[in-house]
Amino acid sequence: MKALLLIVALGACGGSSANRIGAGGKTKATKLDPVNPKAAKEFEAAMRAIRLGGPEAHETAKARLKASIAIDGKLWEAWHDLGALAYKDGEDDAAVEAFSKALAINPSHTSTLLGRAEANRRAGRKKDARSDYEAALRNTEEDDPNRRDAAARLASLLRDFGDFDDAVAVLRDTVRVSGINAKIYTELGLIYIQQKRPELAQLVLAKALELDAKDPAIYNAFALLAMKQGKAQEAFLRFEQAVAIDETYIDARFNKASVLLDAGDYARAKAELSAVVEKRPDDFDARVSLGVAHRGLKEFAEAKRTWDKVIKDAGKRSTARADALFNVAILKLDFQNDAAGGKADLERYLQEAPSNHSKRAAADEKRKELGK
Repeated sequence: MKALLLIVALGACGGSSANRIGAGGKTKATKLDPVNPKAAKEFEAAMRAIRLGGPEAHETAKARLKASIAIDGKLWEAWHDLGALAYKDGEDDAAVEAFSKALAINPSHTSTLLGRAEANRRAGRKKDARSDYEAALRNTEEDDPNRRDAAARLASLLRDFGDFDDAVAVLRDTVRVSGINAKIYTELGLIYIQQKRPELAQLVLAKALELDAKDPAIYNAFALLAMKQGKAQEAFLRFEQAVAIDETYIDARFNKASVLLDAGDYARAKAELSAVVEKRPDDFDARVSLGVAHRGLKEFAEAKRTWDKVIKDAGKRSTARADALFNVAILKLDFQNDAAGGKADLERYLQEAPSNHSKRAAADEKRKELGK
Protein backbone atom coordinates (compact mmCIF):
# COMPACT_ATOMS: atom_id res chain seq x y z
CA MET A 1 0.00 0.00 0.00
CA LYS A 2 1.04 3.56 -0.55
CA ALA A 3 0.36 6.39 1.86
CA LEU A 4 -0.44 10.00 1.12
CA LEU A 5 2.14 12.58 0.06
CA LEU A 6 0.56 15.71 1.45
CA ILE A 7 2.99 17.77 3.46
CA VAL A 8 6.47 19.10 3.02
CA ALA A 9 7.73 16.24 0.89
CA LEU A 10 6.26 13.77 3.33
CA GLY A 11 4.69 10.46 2.50
CA ALA A 12 4.83 7.06 4.04
CA CYS A 13 6.02 4.20 1.92
CA GLY A 14 3.60 1.36 2.30
CA GLY A 15 5.04 -2.03 2.95
CA SER A 16 5.75 -4.67 5.52
CA SER A 17 8.90 -3.40 7.21
CA ALA A 18 9.92 -0.54 9.45
CA ASN A 19 13.27 1.23 9.31
CA ARG A 20 15.30 1.15 12.52
CA ILE A 21 18.88 2.01 13.33
CA GLY A 22 21.11 -0.98 13.90
CA ALA A 23 24.13 -1.22 16.18
CA GLY A 24 26.39 0.07 13.45
CA GLY A 25 24.30 3.19 12.85
CA LYS A 26 22.66 1.89 9.67
CA THR A 27 18.98 1.27 9.10
CA LYS A 28 17.64 -2.24 9.19
CA ALA A 29 14.26 -3.69 8.29
CA THR A 30 11.87 -4.89 10.96
CA LYS A 31 8.94 -7.01 9.87
CA LEU A 32 5.46 -5.65 10.51
CA ASP A 33 2.31 -7.70 10.86
CA PRO A 34 0.46 -8.63 7.63
CA VAL A 35 -2.42 -6.31 6.73
CA ASN A 36 -5.99 -7.50 7.16
CA PRO A 37 -7.52 -7.70 3.63
CA LYS A 38 -10.73 -5.95 4.74
CA ALA A 39 -8.72 -3.13 6.25
CA ALA A 40 -6.67 -2.89 3.06
CA LYS A 41 -9.88 -2.55 1.05
CA GLU A 42 -11.04 0.39 3.18
CA PHE A 43 -7.58 1.95 2.89
CA GLU A 44 -7.66 1.73 -0.91
CA ALA A 45 -11.13 3.30 -0.89
CA ALA A 46 -9.66 6.24 1.04
CA MET A 47 -6.89 6.62 -1.54
CA ARG A 48 -9.46 6.49 -4.32
CA ALA A 49 -11.45 9.30 -2.69
CA ILE A 50 -8.31 11.47 -2.61
CA ARG A 51 -7.52 10.71 -6.24
CA LEU A 52 -11.04 11.59 -7.35
CA GLY A 53 -11.00 14.83 -5.37
CA GLY A 54 -13.99 17.07 -4.79
CA PRO A 55 -15.26 19.06 -1.80
CA GLU A 56 -15.99 15.93 0.27
CA ALA A 57 -12.78 14.08 -0.59
CA HIS A 58 -11.04 14.64 2.74
CA GLU A 59 -14.04 13.72 4.87
CA THR A 60 -14.70 10.61 2.77
CA ALA A 61 -11.05 9.58 3.01
CA LYS A 62 -10.97 10.16 6.76
CA ALA A 63 -14.06 8.01 7.25
CA ARG A 64 -12.55 5.19 5.18
CA LEU A 65 -9.23 5.40 7.00
CA LYS A 66 -10.98 5.24 10.37
CA ALA A 67 -12.92 2.22 9.13
CA SER A 68 -9.69 0.51 8.11
CA ILE A 69 -8.19 1.21 11.55
CA ALA A 70 -11.31 -0.15 13.27
CA ILE A 71 -10.67 -3.43 11.43
CA ASP A 72 -6.88 -3.43 11.86
CA GLY A 73 -5.50 -0.98 14.40
CA LYS A 74 -1.92 -1.80 13.42
CA LEU A 75 -2.27 -0.42 9.90
CA TRP A 76 0.30 2.34 10.35
CA GLU A 77 -0.20 3.77 6.85
CA ALA A 78 -3.81 4.60 7.74
CA TRP A 79 -2.73 6.40 10.91
CA HIS A 80 -0.07 8.28 8.92
CA ASP A 81 -2.58 9.37 6.31
CA LEU A 82 -5.08 10.48 8.94
CA GLY A 83 -2.29 12.65 10.29
CA ALA A 84 -1.49 14.03 6.84
CA LEU A 85 -5.15 14.86 6.17
CA ALA A 86 -5.55 16.47 9.59
CA TYR A 87 -2.45 18.60 8.95
CA LYS A 88 -3.78 19.59 5.54
CA ASP A 89 -7.04 20.66 7.21
CA GLY A 90 -5.23 22.72 9.84
CA GLU A 91 -6.00 20.30 12.69
CA ASP A 92 -2.56 20.20 14.31
CA ASP A 93 -3.49 18.37 17.51
CA ALA A 94 -5.34 15.66 15.58
CA ALA A 95 -2.38 15.36 13.20
CA VAL A 96 0.06 14.89 16.08
CA GLU A 97 -2.17 12.24 17.64
CA ALA A 98 -2.51 10.28 14.39
CA PHE A 99 1.20 10.51 13.53
CA SER A 100 1.99 9.32 17.07
CA LYS A 101 -0.25 6.27 16.56
CA ALA A 102 1.63 5.49 13.34
CA LEU A 103 4.99 5.86 15.07
CA ALA A 104 3.92 3.54 17.88
CA ILE A 105 3.69 0.84 15.21
CA ASN A 106 6.47 1.94 12.85
CA PRO A 107 8.76 3.92 15.18
CA SER A 108 11.43 5.15 12.81
CA HIS A 109 9.55 6.09 9.67
CA THR A 110 11.16 9.34 8.55
CA SER A 111 8.14 10.84 6.79
CA THR A 112 5.91 10.28 9.82
CA LEU A 113 8.50 11.79 12.14
CA LEU A 114 8.76 14.84 9.89
CA GLY A 115 4.98 15.05 9.63
CA ARG A 116 4.61 15.15 13.40
CA ALA A 117 7.45 17.66 13.60
CA GLU A 118 5.70 19.99 11.16
CA ALA A 119 2.37 19.73 13.02
CA ASN A 120 4.03 20.43 16.37
CA ARG A 121 5.98 23.26 14.82
CA ARG A 122 2.89 24.97 13.44
CA ALA A 123 1.19 24.53 16.81
CA GLY A 124 4.10 26.32 18.49
CA ARG A 125 5.52 23.26 20.28
CA LYS A 126 9.19 23.87 19.48
CA LYS A 127 10.64 21.25 21.84
CA ASP A 128 8.50 18.42 20.45
CA ALA A 129 9.16 19.47 16.86
CA ARG A 130 12.89 19.60 17.47
CA SER A 131 12.86 16.13 19.02
CA ASP A 132 11.21 14.63 15.92
CA TYR A 133 13.53 16.42 13.50
CA GLU A 134 16.50 15.09 15.43
CA ALA A 135 15.04 11.56 15.46
CA ALA A 136 14.55 11.77 11.70
CA LEU A 137 18.23 12.72 11.30
CA ARG A 138 19.30 9.77 13.45
CA ASN A 139 17.14 7.37 11.46
CA THR A 140 18.46 8.17 7.98
CA GLU A 141 21.51 6.89 6.18
CA GLU A 142 24.40 9.31 5.84
CA ASP A 143 23.97 9.46 2.05
CA ASP A 144 20.18 9.75 2.13
CA PRO A 145 19.08 13.09 0.56
CA ASN A 146 16.26 13.17 3.13
CA ARG A 147 18.89 13.63 5.82
CA ARG A 148 20.01 16.94 4.36
CA ASP A 149 16.42 18.08 3.89
CA ALA A 150 15.55 17.15 7.48
CA ALA A 151 18.63 19.06 8.69
CA ALA A 152 17.51 22.14 6.75
CA ARG A 153 14.04 21.93 8.34
CA LEU A 154 15.52 21.56 11.83
CA ALA A 155 17.86 24.47 11.22
CA SER A 156 14.96 26.62 10.01
CA LEU A 157 13.03 25.78 13.21
CA LEU A 158 16.01 26.83 15.32
CA ARG A 159 16.40 29.97 13.21
CA ASP A 160 12.74 30.88 13.74
CA PHE A 161 13.34 30.82 17.49
CA GLY A 162 16.62 32.71 17.31
CA ASP A 163 18.85 29.73 18.11
CA PHE A 164 21.32 30.67 15.39
CA ASP A 165 24.39 28.91 16.79
CA ASP A 166 22.52 25.62 17.14
CA ALA A 167 21.09 26.01 13.64
CA VAL A 168 24.54 26.52 12.12
CA ALA A 169 25.90 23.59 14.13
CA VAL A 170 23.18 21.28 12.74
CA LEU A 171 24.00 22.29 9.18
CA ARG A 172 27.77 22.02 9.63
CA ASP A 173 27.42 18.54 11.14
CA THR A 174 25.20 17.45 8.25
CA VAL A 175 27.68 18.80 5.70
CA ARG A 176 30.49 16.93 7.46
CA VAL A 177 28.59 13.63 7.40
CA SER A 178 26.37 13.85 4.31
CA GLY A 179 27.77 16.60 2.12
CA ILE A 180 26.35 19.89 0.89
CA ASN A 181 23.31 20.74 -1.19
CA ALA A 182 21.47 23.86 -2.30
CA LYS A 183 18.92 23.66 0.52
CA ILE A 184 21.63 23.74 3.18
CA TYR A 185 23.34 26.74 1.56
CA THR A 186 19.95 28.47 1.31
CA GLU A 187 19.18 27.86 4.97
CA LEU A 188 22.63 29.16 5.93
CA GLY A 189 21.86 32.25 3.90
CA LEU A 190 18.60 32.79 5.77
CA ILE A 191 20.40 32.42 9.10
CA TYR A 192 23.02 34.99 8.07
CA ILE A 193 20.26 37.36 6.95
CA GLN A 194 18.68 37.22 10.42
CA GLN A 195 22.10 37.64 12.02
CA LYS A 196 22.56 40.80 9.94
CA ARG A 197 25.58 39.40 8.11
CA PRO A 198 24.62 40.30 4.53
CA GLU A 199 28.02 39.61 2.97
CA LEU A 200 28.02 36.01 4.20
CA ALA A 201 24.39 35.60 3.17
CA GLN A 202 25.20 36.82 -0.34
CA LEU A 203 28.15 34.41 -0.54
CA VAL A 204 26.32 31.22 0.48
CA LEU A 205 23.22 32.05 -1.57
CA ALA A 206 25.45 32.48 -4.63
CA LYS A 207 26.87 29.01 -3.91
CA ALA A 208 23.33 27.65 -3.64
CA LEU A 209 22.52 29.14 -7.03
CA GLU A 210 25.56 27.44 -8.54
CA LEU A 211 24.26 24.08 -7.32
CA ASP A 212 20.63 24.54 -8.37
CA ALA A 213 19.66 27.53 -10.49
CA LYS A 214 16.07 26.29 -10.71
CA ASP A 215 15.27 26.25 -6.99
CA PRO A 216 12.77 29.05 -6.30
CA ALA A 217 13.68 29.03 -2.59
CA ILE A 218 17.07 30.53 -3.45
CA TYR A 219 15.54 33.49 -5.29
CA ASN A 220 13.09 33.92 -2.41
CA ALA A 221 16.06 34.09 -0.01
CA PHE A 222 17.85 36.61 -2.25
CA ALA A 223 14.67 38.69 -2.17
CA LEU A 224 14.55 38.59 1.63
CA LEU A 225 18.17 39.73 1.68
CA ALA A 226 17.33 42.62 -0.65
CA MET A 227 14.44 43.64 1.62
CA LYS A 228 16.75 43.71 4.64
CA GLN A 229 19.05 45.99 2.63
CA GLY A 230 16.20 48.34 1.79
CA LYS A 231 16.16 47.33 -1.89
CA ALA A 232 12.41 46.90 -2.34
CA GLN A 233 12.43 46.87 -6.15
CA GLU A 234 15.18 44.25 -6.31
CA ALA A 235 13.30 42.16 -3.74
CA PHE A 236 10.12 42.35 -5.77
CA LEU A 237 11.96 41.22 -8.91
CA ARG A 238 13.56 38.30 -7.04
CA PHE A 239 10.15 37.20 -5.74
CA GLU A 240 8.84 37.34 -9.30
CA GLN A 241 11.79 35.21 -10.47
CA ALA A 242 10.90 32.59 -7.88
CA VAL A 243 7.27 32.54 -8.97
CA ALA A 244 8.30 32.39 -12.65
CA ILE A 245 10.33 29.24 -11.93
CA ASP A 246 7.49 27.63 -9.99
CA GLU A 247 4.12 29.35 -9.79
CA THR A 248 3.14 26.91 -7.03
CA TYR A 249 6.00 28.09 -4.82
CA ILE A 250 3.80 29.67 -2.19
CA ASP A 251 6.44 31.35 -0.01
CA ALA A 252 7.52 33.68 -2.82
CA ARG A 253 3.93 34.57 -3.71
CA PHE A 254 3.20 35.31 -0.07
CA ASN A 255 6.32 37.44 0.31
CA LYS A 256 5.57 39.25 -2.94
CA ALA A 257 2.11 40.02 -1.58
CA SER A 258 3.67 41.32 1.64
CA VAL A 259 5.73 43.82 -0.36
CA LEU A 260 2.57 44.90 -2.16
CA LEU A 261 0.70 45.30 1.14
CA ASP A 262 3.50 47.45 2.53
CA ALA A 263 3.32 49.59 -0.62
CA GLY A 264 -0.46 49.96 -0.25
CA ASP A 265 -1.17 48.07 -3.47
CA TYR A 266 -4.05 46.14 -1.94
CA ALA A 267 -5.63 45.01 -5.19
CA ARG A 268 -2.51 43.22 -6.46
CA ALA A 269 -1.78 41.87 -2.97
CA LYS A 270 -5.31 40.46 -2.86
CA ALA A 271 -4.77 38.70 -6.19
CA GLU A 272 -1.51 37.10 -5.03
CA LEU A 273 -2.91 36.07 -1.66
CA SER A 274 -6.07 34.65 -3.21
CA ALA A 275 -3.83 32.41 -5.35
CA VAL A 276 -1.90 31.34 -2.25
CA VAL A 277 -5.07 30.48 -0.33
CA GLU A 278 -6.52 28.60 -3.29
CA LYS A 279 -3.43 26.39 -3.51
CA ARG A 280 -2.91 26.08 0.24
CA PRO A 281 -6.23 26.43 2.10
CA ASP A 282 -4.55 25.67 5.43
CA ASP A 283 -2.12 28.61 5.17
CA PHE A 284 -3.62 30.73 7.93
CA ASP A 285 -0.91 33.40 7.72
CA ALA A 286 -1.93 33.97 4.10
CA ARG A 287 -5.58 34.18 5.14
CA VAL A 288 -4.75 36.80 7.76
CA SER A 289 -2.88 38.84 5.15
CA LEU A 290 -5.75 38.42 2.69
CA GLY A 291 -8.01 39.96 5.31
CA VAL A 292 -5.63 42.94 5.50
CA ALA A 293 -5.89 43.34 1.71
CA HIS A 294 -9.70 43.26 1.93
CA ARG A 295 -9.58 45.87 4.68
CA GLY A 296 -7.30 48.08 2.59
CA LEU A 297 -9.86 47.90 -0.22
CA LYS A 298 -12.61 48.81 2.31
CA GLU A 299 -14.15 45.35 1.89
CA PHE A 300 -14.78 45.20 5.61
CA ALA A 301 -17.35 42.42 5.66
CA GLU A 302 -15.09 40.15 3.62
CA ALA A 303 -12.11 41.01 5.83
CA LYS A 304 -14.04 40.00 8.94
CA ARG A 305 -15.29 36.77 7.33
CA THR A 306 -11.72 35.88 6.40
CA TRP A 307 -10.40 36.49 9.92
CA ASP A 308 -13.37 34.77 11.57
CA LYS A 309 -12.57 31.62 9.60
CA VAL A 310 -8.97 31.72 10.81
CA ILE A 311 -10.17 32.14 14.40
CA LYS A 312 -12.44 29.12 13.95
CA ASP A 313 -10.01 26.82 12.12
CA ALA A 314 -6.48 27.68 13.27
CA GLY A 315 -4.80 26.15 16.32
CA LYS A 316 -6.02 27.68 19.57
CA ARG A 317 -2.59 29.00 20.55
CA SER A 318 -1.30 29.69 17.07
CA THR A 319 0.16 33.02 16.01
CA ALA A 320 -2.20 33.24 13.02
CA ARG A 321 -5.28 32.90 15.23
CA ALA A 322 -3.98 35.61 17.55
CA ASP A 323 -3.29 37.86 14.54
CA ALA A 324 -6.86 37.35 13.35
CA LEU A 325 -8.32 38.08 16.80
CA PHE A 326 -6.37 41.33 16.99
CA ASN A 327 -7.31 42.38 13.45
CA VAL A 328 -11.03 41.82 14.06
CA ALA A 329 -10.84 44.07 17.11
CA ILE A 330 -8.95 46.80 15.25
CA LEU A 331 -11.33 46.55 12.29
CA LYS A 332 -14.27 47.40 14.55
CA LEU A 333 -12.46 50.05 16.56
CA ASP A 334 -10.57 51.94 13.84
CA PHE A 335 -12.55 51.28 10.66
CA GLN A 336 -16.19 50.58 11.57
CA ASN A 337 -16.68 52.90 14.56
CA ASP A 338 -17.96 49.98 16.64
CA ALA A 339 -16.45 50.82 20.03
CA ALA A 340 -18.49 48.32 22.05
CA GLY A 341 -17.89 45.42 19.68
CA GLY A 342 -14.23 46.29 19.23
CA LYS A 343 -13.62 46.53 22.97
CA ALA A 344 -15.18 43.10 23.51
CA ASP A 345 -13.05 41.60 20.73
CA LEU A 346 -9.95 43.26 22.17
CA GLU A 347 -10.64 41.65 25.55
CA ARG A 348 -11.06 38.30 23.83
CA TYR A 349 -7.69 38.76 22.14
CA LEU A 350 -6.01 39.58 25.46
CA GLN A 351 -7.56 36.51 27.08
CA GLU A 352 -6.83 34.01 24.31
CA ALA A 353 -3.65 35.16 22.53
CA PRO A 354 -0.27 33.73 23.62
CA SER A 355 1.51 35.92 26.17
CA ASN A 356 4.40 36.52 23.76
CA HIS A 357 2.28 37.51 20.76
CA SER A 358 3.67 40.52 18.90
CA LYS A 359 0.48 42.59 19.16
CA ARG A 360 -0.07 42.20 22.89
CA ALA A 361 1.66 45.47 23.82
CA ALA A 362 -0.36 47.35 21.19
CA ALA A 363 -3.54 45.75 22.53
CA ASP A 364 -2.71 46.83 26.08
CA GLU A 365 -2.16 50.41 24.88
CA LYS A 366 -5.43 50.30 22.97
CA ARG A 367 -7.29 49.11 26.05
CA LYS A 368 -5.82 51.99 28.07
CA GLU A 369 -7.03 54.44 25.40
CA LEU A 370 -10.51 52.99 25.51
CA GLY A 371 -10.57 53.25 29.28
CA LYS A 372 -10.14 57.00 29.15
